[in-house]
Amino acid sequence: MKRNAFFQLIHKSDGMYLKSYPAVNGGKALQIDDIMFYLGEKNYNAVPIDSIKTFVEKSLHTKNAEVRISFDKALPEKEFAVISVDKNRLYAKIRLYPNSSEGARLTSRDIVALLGQQGVCHGILQKNIDMMLRARLYCTDVLVAKATMPVHGHDAKITYHFNVDKTNKPEMSEDGQVDFHKLDMIEPVTEGQLLATLEPADFGTPGTDVLGKPIKPKKVSIKKLKHGKHIHLSDDELSMYSDVSGNVTCVDDTVFVSDCYEVPADVGPSTGDIEYDGSVKVKGNVLTGYTVKATGDIYVNGAVEGATLLAGGKIVLNRGIQGMGKAYMEASGDVISNFIESSTVHSGGKIITDALLHSEVIAKDAIEVNGKRGLIAGGSVRSTVEIEAKVLGSTMGTQTELEVGYDPNVIDRYHEIEKIMEERADEKETIEQNIAVLKKRFKAVGTLEPEKLVNLKRNMARVEEIDSEMDTLTEEYEKLDEELENMTGHGKIIVTDIAYSGVKLTISNVTNYLHSEVHHSTFVREGADIRIRGIL
Repeated sequence: MKRNAFFQLIHKSDGMYLKSYPAVNGGKALQIDDIMFYLGEKNYNAVPIDSIKTFVEKSLHTKNAEVRISFDKALPEKEFAVISVDKNRLYAKIRLYPNSSEGARLTSRDIVALLGQQGVCHGILQKNIDMMLRARLYCTDVLVAKATMPVHGHDAKITYHFNVDKTNKPEMSEDGQVDFHKLDMIEPVTEGQLLATLEPADFGTPGTDVLGKPIKPKKVSIKKLKHGKHIHLSDDELSMYSDVSGNVTCVDDTVFVSDCYEVPADVGPSTGDIEYDGSVKVKGNVLTGYTVKATGDIYVNGAVEGATLLAGGKIVLNRGIQGMGKAYMEASGDVISNFIESSTVHSGGKIITDALLHSEVIAKDAIEVNGKRGLIAGGSVRSTVEIEAKVLGSTMGTQTELEVGYDPNVIDRYHEIEKIMEERADEKETIEQNIAVLKKRFKAVGTLEPEKLVNLKRNMARVEEIDSEMDTLTEEYEKLDEELENMTGHGKIIVTDIAYSGVKLTISNVTNYLHSEVHHSTFVREGADIRIRGIL
């Protein structure tokens, strides 16, 4: 068995000595720090360190080197055990020092009692303690207690028994014409059909650290089956069924089954605004100033003017939208339109169109402008992953901005939190100044007027509210920061024909302006630069 070198206090008639014992089977040599620590613990503080250094050096070639450390006699010293517990309380170790030549040894029961005094009560390794005492493993860290680690569980899992990812992409003819009449977008459902099943989360089993405190298993994601109308769950809430025949969509993990509400003509003065729990199909146009809001999808056969369209699913416009700077569309799913002009569009999925002109556009997924014209000119176009078009900008130098690489919603929220936290910090500083003034007055006169006392309590309560809000905001901010960090370097911009001078490109916070025309290229981020590659 390997054993480190150690030392021992020796009682002699002319004083106290240190005696060395050599290492065995490749153990470590004597350590000056070990000896000085021990002497300090036993109040031998006057021993010169040079004497100890000489003693350690002598022990390297003398089996039992000795050095006198005191001319006075001393009381016997028992074996000395130093207990250490790691910061996570996953293990405890003992470093044992020998008894003096007239001192007593510790017993296994003594060691367990010393551990108990340090709070170590779980996972004690009795065999290691017995072995340490039996083999006299001095000046050696010996593991004497080990935590019981938790058994980690797993996240809840939802399985959908229908196609949640329809093609959502129109067919294109050889001449580049987009046929919005041929869309594979409806997922049919029949009454009584099984829609989804849930495998519940396994929370795991807690462990116990060496101090007897619980170690929590990793957090798991808890899910439940979420749905709209015309759907019911089984008694155990683990299965989901449709109550009607119609179409089914899934948006943000919520399943919707509905019949499609049809507007036979225009949405305008004759209909007023439309709001429907399900999908809406408009056979005519949507006129300026009117709103169509649906928890499902929105289909418009005609044109959309300066109107508002809000969909819990996707939006499909057969003839496109001429927004006149007034139109606003927001969909949790894809937005598919013949063209988009002078409008604001937010999509939780893709945006697919033939032309995108002078608009403010945000898509969580890709933006595809690949029809006959395939033109993006004017405005701001932002996508998390990819923007693809035939033509970017124009010969007139129309201000056109494209951005990829970050989820626009995430980065907007990131900056919003920064602003809120700055405002809260300023508010807290002002309140704390008021609190300090009131406390100073209270200390000076021993009392406060009732209204000032109420003001003091209100201010102190507001500080607690701000601190709590700041903790929540900080947690969200750090998660968003991590999410943005993970996105860095992703995203690309593809131009299959020509990108004109003056177009502004941003990929993961790196910005570049085109100073000349670029043909048939892909723009990607490499390090701190935007590079041009061939069509990928």
